[in-house]
Amino acid sequence: MGAFIANVQVWKGKPDRASKEAVVEAFARAATGSGEYERAAEGEEGDRSILVAESDSWIGIYDETLDTQDVGALDRTAAAISRDLQTWALGILVHDSDVLMFRLHENGELIDTYNSNPEYFGRAKAAERRAAAGRAQKWKKLLSPGRKVTQLREAFKGENVIVDEKLLAVAALVGIDPDLAVMSHRYLVEDGQPDLLARCSRLSLRRLPLAPEVAAQIHLKPVDSSFERIHPFDGERWIGESVYLQPSFGCAVPLSRSIGVQLSGNALDSRVLTVHEQVHCWIHDYGAETWSMGKKLALLPPPKTHEHVLNGLIPQSAFPPSTPVKKKVPQRLTIQVNLNAQMENQGEGELRLRLTPQDNPDGGGERIFRYRVVPQPPINFPAGARPQDAPALRKLYNERVLFGMAVIDGDANRIKHIVPRLESWARRIQPLPTARWIAFSRGELESWEAQGPGVDRSENWRSAIAEFPKSPWVVVAAEPPANGPPVEAFSHPAAPRRDGFSVTQLAPDILQVGMWARRIRLTPDREQELALELRQTFDTMAVDGGLLQACIGRQDWGPTGGSLRDAATPYEEVLNHFPPHRLASTLPHRLRNFASELWLGAAMQTALRREEVESVAMLEAIGDAWHLTIRPGRTLAELESVLEAIRPRRPTTEEVLAMERTQTRTGDG
Repeated sequence: MGAFIANVQVWKGKPDRASKEAVVEAFARAATGSGEYERAAEGEEGDRSILVAESDSWIGIYDETLDTQDVGALDRTAAAISRDLQTWALGILVHDSDVLMFRLHENGELIDTYNSNPEYFGRAKAAERRAAAGRAQKWKKLLSPGRKVTQLREAFKGENVIVDEKLLAVAALVGIDPDLAVMSHRYLVEDGQPDLLARCSRLSLRRLPLAPEVAAQIHLKPVDSSFERIHPFDGERWIGESVYLQPSFGCAVPLSRSIGVQLSGNALDSRVLTVHEQVHCWIHDYGAETWSMGKKLALLPPPKTHEHVLNGLIPQSAFPPSTPVKKKVPQRLTIQVNLNAQMENQGEGELRLRLTPQDNPDGGGERIFRYRVVPQPPINFPAGARPQDAPALRKLYNERVLFGMAVIDGDANRIKHIVPRLESWARRIQPLPTARWIAFSRGELESWEAQGPGVDRSENWRSAIAEFPKSPWVVVAAEPPANGPPVEAFSHPAAPRRDGFSVTQLAPDILQVGMWARRIRLTPDREQELALELRQTFDTMAVDGGLLQACIGRQDWGPTGGSLRDAATPYEEVLNHFPPHRLASTLPHRLRNFASELWLGAAMQTALRREEVESVAMLEAIGDAWHLTIRPGRTLAELESVLEAIRPRRPTTEEVLAMERTQTRTGDG
């Protein structure tokens, strides 16, 4: 796990414009001016703790609310203190040792920003990338004696793999104490830093209580998660399997105190499952302007166990301040609790999660998850499989899904060409007289019931596809109607619960199209019919041009969704559109017996010898692609041996470092 650092450094100036005491008082004025806090009495613990430490040239502020990695709060603090004391203030943030941000303020104004990886959380426009490159000239007056702007400029462009090292390099150039530069409130308090703590002054704030009538309005209500409706968090599981829970609760009133978290239920009592002690909580504020990314992370204290009951606390410091008045959008919090459970023993049971706000104990919310845990089915693993890989291999070798996956170039008109093929597949997978369709796009879930094949050319799922350029991820699925027969549950949380298809934008110029049907419901003739539909679809793509690769397989799930990797089919790396450490399989032998048919586009063929491929596979040229079917008596393992030049592999450390250096030089995300 990488470092999570957040602090504000205030420049003392020449002669000193600021002192530790002046910074404490300036912070107190800013915090209490909003009407949300007041200074706690001396010796009182309070609801919010701020530590202030002084070095030769800078004074560091370590506010526990900044530990939520809120860039907006970082800016508000730096702006308020620099304006009050008429000096410079530098906001520093490190996210998981992957992203380093600097936010430089002068007299209350943000004058420069730096982001080592501006596309870490999503795409950034060229102007945004340039703005985040850092303008070293703006820092000239802050440089230590003998240091030059060119040195700072080189530090911004530095090729350090771990951003913590870049932070230390910049800190040395401007004279920030290196020990204080890499600190946050949590590190100072929880990680045992007695020498640094001895240098700190402490400011304790008490959050003003909500008016009784407002507190009474606080009710945490379970939120219907669109992701959960596609991939349920409960149901039948295998012994030894893990399940990742992400239940959400909504609250329309600002919270002023902490929330209790309790996990209980007979599934814990009977040891049907155990819950990992590390529990995370994501706080989304959809009203505040500075929370547009919608991600806040607070680590709950280790739960206390009492007779199979786990108790934790979401601290008050995890919650944002009230929405700025200028935004004119009501504050609406969504609290998402993330935890992992491990299926331990055969049996049935419930897991009960309850959140209780201290502002209104009667306004708590509850979710109940029901599990049926069964033994794992016997599966013939490939030769050479290691025992520790068994859980992953069981999922991969459980043949419950017929799937096809194609990667095509993302020409602007390509989506129009594939829509007719998706429509044909939709008719194939939905033979029921009445069915329920589900479309997931742009974070929204829409469902409806339709007669016959249920393919409506004017609305519904076609409108979801039309929205694709705005949301590079569309999932459409069909299932029996709500009052129809139950849908069989899948054990693997990444497996598709319904027959359907998806379109995903892997890169600006690459699309991935997936289609699947559950074999558990298919007769042999029906399965052959659907496999032929997939074959015709990919052949058509090959003739139309733009097919980079495709495969048909029968497994628990296809190349996405966690069974193999996040967004890659087996032979994708040769295209070199992604860093190898994102694509390479950590267990190359998992690809054994993965697909029954492969299509390789022209880009992949250049690294192969046709006669070697034809020795183990029947090869048919379709358009500019090769369609490969393994010859009778040969195996995919043998085919992979001749495809070794384009087969994914784990990159060496040197290759990963070289890739990172290349990205740093080119400015790629």
